[in-house]
Amino acid sequence: MADRPLSIDIRHPLLLKANDLVLLTREDGEIVQAVPGFGLFYRDTCYLAAYGLRLHGTAPLLLMSSDSEGMAAQMALTNIHLSTANGQTIADHKLSLRRTLLVLEDGPTFIDTICVRNFGLDQVMLPVSLEFSTTFESMFVLRGAPVGKRGQMHAPEWDEKALRFSYEGADGVLRTLLVDFSLAPVIAPRTTEQSIAWFELSMAPQATQDLIVTCRVDERPVGTRPPLSSRPPRDEAATRQAKEAASKALLDGYARLETPSKGFGEALARSLTDVALLEVTRGEHRFTAAGVPWFVGLFGRDSLLPTIQCLAFNPDLGRRTTAALANWQGTRDDAVTSEQPGKILHELRVGELAHLHEVPQTPSYLTVDSTLLFLIAIARHVAWTGSLELFETLRPNVDRALDWLNRKTAENEAGYVAYEGLTSQGQPINQSWRDSGTGVLRNDGSYPSPPLALVEVQGYAYQARMLGASLLRRGGDEVGANRLEADARQLQARFLRDFWMEEEGCYCLALEEGGRQVTSVTSNAAQVLWTGIATAEHARRTAARMMKPDMFSGWGIRTLSADHPRFDPLAYQQGSVWAFDNSLIVSGFRRYGEDAAALRVVAATLDAADGFRLRRLPEFIAGMQRLPGDGPTHTPRADPLQAWSAASIPFMTTELLGLHADGFEKRLRIRRPLLPDGVETLSLHDLRVAGAAVSLKFTRRPTGVESEVIGGGDGLEILME
Repeated sequence: MADRPLSIDIRHPLLLKANDLVLLTREDGEIVQAVPGFGLFYRDTCYLAAYGLRLHGTAPLLLMSSDSEGMAAQMALTNIHLSTANGQTIADHKLSLRRTLLVLEDGPTFIDTICVRNFGLDQVMLPVSLEFSTTFESMFVLRGAPVGKRGQMHAPEWDEKALRFSYEGADGVLRTLLVDFSLAPVIAPRTTEQSIAWFELSMAPQATQDLIVTCRVDERPVGTRPPLSSRPPRDEAATRQAKEAASKALLDGYARLETPSKGFGEALARSLTDVALLEVTRGEHRFTAAGVPWFVGLFGRDSLLPTIQCLAFNPDLGRRTTAALANWQGTRDDAVTSEQPGKILHELRVGELAHLHEVPQTPSYLTVDSTLLFLIAIARHVAWTGSLELFETLRPNVDRALDWLNRKTAENEAGYVAYEGLTSQGQPINQSWRDSGTGVLRNDGSYPSPPLALVEVQGYAYQARMLGASLLRRGGDEVGANRLEADARQLQARFLRDFWMEEEGCYCLALEEGGRQVTSVTSNAAQVLWTGIATAEHARRTAARMMKPDMFSGWGIRTLSADHPRFDPLAYQQGSVWAFDNSLIVSGFRRYGEDAAALRVVAATLDAADGFRLRRLPEFIAGMQRLPGDGPTHTPRADPLQAWSAASIPFMTTELLGLHADGFEKRLRIRRPLLPDGVETLSLHDLRVAGAAVSLKFTRRPTGVESEVIGGGDGLEILME
């Protein structure tokens, strides 16, 4: 295995996922080894680094492809002019190839069904080859990390029934990729990384020949007997049935939205499907993974925020993810992983490098906001469902998280949640959502001096305390609730004094060493509004500042002002536009009555979604200024599927519709409902509040948006405000 230069471009993949199994290919189904990010992945390991279909050594021509179902992709291909070894000529486009890629949790398994039809007038002898290659590389290595300790690769084995690739990991795990074929192949040549399966398809005119390739992933301890063969290959009908069953089960438990507005309806449906796809079950835990391909794992911030954003559409997400995170809550002080008692993890990995502790994500606790969002997610779930079950189950975890918050603020002279940490080059190791090395910069472009107290983190701390107080009060702890509220009010008073920039008319990015303001204008200032810590006047002026041309690109609000000396619209957090960031901003705008600004941001986000495959918003987009006739600019390194991006349109929808639940009073308030531009009516079915399901219809009228109950809601009070 040779080290590769880190050049990542995963802008236009076919993307399939089934639990921990993920497949990324080009639009023609090809896995290109030279491009990290494409492959068949399972639990932080790339099981298939190259996969290519050839017709007599020539790649087929792509005509159509679609991966809208999430676990399956369809494509149509044809041939270009072929001259076979026996002297036969096959003219352009005389062969039709219908191809289905499918990933299933059962196995876990990847199935490639290739159906070839001969539309020529002559009998065809078609040489077909499938090339496989793998080195069982770690996701970290694919992204540029050192290779580290390695185990033993075995040459591919062919036992006349199955082709087996295997690797005895240095972590004691035997990883195997077992490949079965529905037709008998000739296997050659074989190296430690590569093998080619050859087939001869004989087809009369108008005849069809199917080739089904089944790849099964297997992990077991080194020294145990490896699998000898895969299960019997499914035929095409069985494969279709498996796909239909998986597709039907995907959105169980989710509310549904109907609207004649095709663009908005498709964007929202895509978003909910993607959030559902990103759920992962490991052992007894089920949680929302952060993203594909790089972040299929349990995260703190990145897993919690989507459950908050999708609370109205599926409240079970928050229950499942917080329970999983509670299992890994910190119990000790560890300088390597940044673990602390009561702290919620940032990232947990389960691959070879993690098992060997060659990476700190075992788990890593290098974040200051996950614990705050953990408290917020539990409190919001309880308020929406009207059930204390989750709180009572996790009460010890809640208490430990609150203790961590108290200790953390006591460390800071001003009582803020702050973080330390520098690289050997003196660059901060950032621990908020702006966690890149250049995510937090002074207004002159230099690095601030830790400790750093990020503006939105203080807002999270405020909301965590206020909502935590409601939890404690519901649980009968009035003294603890009053203490939390008093701490929150004191934090708010300090915050409004220390973070406000009168000249800019918004909050600063952070406070650095000595309490000095980091005066860069960023989207973080508007995220603050979501938390409720701002005053009405500050909120009004912050909203106005965010909508100025240097911040609002036309595709959304930038992470960094275009007037900043380090502005770079393609960089991670130096001027790009993040959908999740904008969704929290929309929520904040609505909280403070800045409805016109909220509608503009929602419209920009929906327009951006129209510019992406399947209307799927990626991790982030470029912060280029929108011009007439433009589409949104892709960024090569952005994850094509990210949970908090997928959850952005559902959250914006919830906030525009003005849905506010008080589960304990069995009450749903609909406050100042709005509809996105171009949407005249929509219906929301099976919205679950306090154990009751209700269906609502929203209609645009000359006097505003009207709402009505169209089904269910028994025992639930609906207040239109």
